[in-house]
Amino acid sequence: MPKIKTRDRILRTALELFNTEGEAQVSTVDIASVIGISPGNLYYHFKGKEAIIEALFDDFEAELQQVLTAPINRPLAVEDNWIFLYIVFEEINDFRFFYEAISSILERCPALRPRFARLLSLKKKTCLALLDGLESKDFIAVREEEKNRMAERFAMHMSFWIQYMSFSEVKDERAVIHQGVYNGLLQLAPFVKYDREAYTALLTEYFQEQSA
Repeated sequence: MPKIKTRDRILRTALELFNTEGEAQVSTVDIASVIGISPGNLYYHFKGKEAIIEALFDDFEAELQQVLTAPINRPLAVEDNWIFLYIVFEEINDFRFFYEAISSILERCPALRPRFARLLSLKKKTCLALLDGLESKDFIAVREEEKNRMAERFAMHMSFWIQYMSFSEVKDERAVIHQGVYNGLLQLAPFVKYDREAYTALLTEYFQEQSA
């Protein structure tokens, strides 16, 4: 098995600690201690915690952009929306510390602000593509002005659902993600053209199966 580079070990350990302990509670000394290297060795690779945060954002941005552009480039089948949204929530959950401490992080790493804003804009664009796809399949009927508002609501839901659920009693990450997908897709119910009750019943049944 190839040896993991020290730089990659630093990033993996920092990500785990930031997610579990909270970014503000973790220092570079803590990260070095968990890895078993000296603070000086860590400093050789990253000149402070902000540099680690920016490197982690590079990874997050690249992964999320790849996921979000998929339905823009190629419309999804109706039944694929659950899987797609699950993947989006999963990516956000993997880097959830960004959302939990976003104000503090952007204050210390101002170069990330426009990049984070572009991700939010891409989320809305992706949600518009999802709605366009459902509309083209005659699955939903929605006015153009309402579609833009729906896309904004979906983008906000994607961004802050996991942060919201951090205050709930549900701690299982998989369950939190499935609840996020379920609650997101329920927002479509008023716009489903045919048999809305069947749609909500099917969503509920699938959610219960996934949560079992």
